[in-house]
Amino acid sequence: MKTKQFKILIIFILALSAYSCSYQKMNSIDQKKFLIEEFEITGDSRESFVIQKKIQRFSNKESKNKIKIKIDLVKNKTIQEKNIQNKVTKYNISLSANVKIIELNTNKEFKRTFVANQTYNVEDSYSSTVNNSKIANNSLIDNIVNDILDQLRIYYS
Repeated sequence: MKTKQFKILIIFILALSAYSCSYQKMNSIDQKKFLIEEFEITGDSRESFVIQKKIQRFSNKESKNKIKIKIDLVKNKTIQEKNIQNKVTKYNISLSANVKIIELNTNKEFKRTFVANQTYNVEDSYSSTVNNSKIANNSLIDNIVNDILDQLRIYYS
């Protein structure tokens, strides 16, 4: 009898916790609380283009919060590890974004620097190494974009 009551209690607790979950879509209209009027980005052209397109997806044309974003990207690639024969086995890539957000309605400025680091291995074949580099680079871009969008969501929530 006690096991049946225990099972009912567990099911009730799980149902209650699932009901109180505050799941929201990331790309919903409620999340888009700003309009990007101007977007200036300097740095590597590929990273700049990808970051701009990913951030502009969250711009809402009906929003009253009009902003201008300036981003200065700096990418560094350094050797992290060498083997006994003095051949490079790992590289470290870092992407730094100096972000300046200007509210066009009030002329308030917010400055923030976001940094992301990623390490990738050097493989025997060149194409595998290039693929590892692209994967690491895409991961850096995603981290920087997520950090910028999180900051914008916090400020405009």
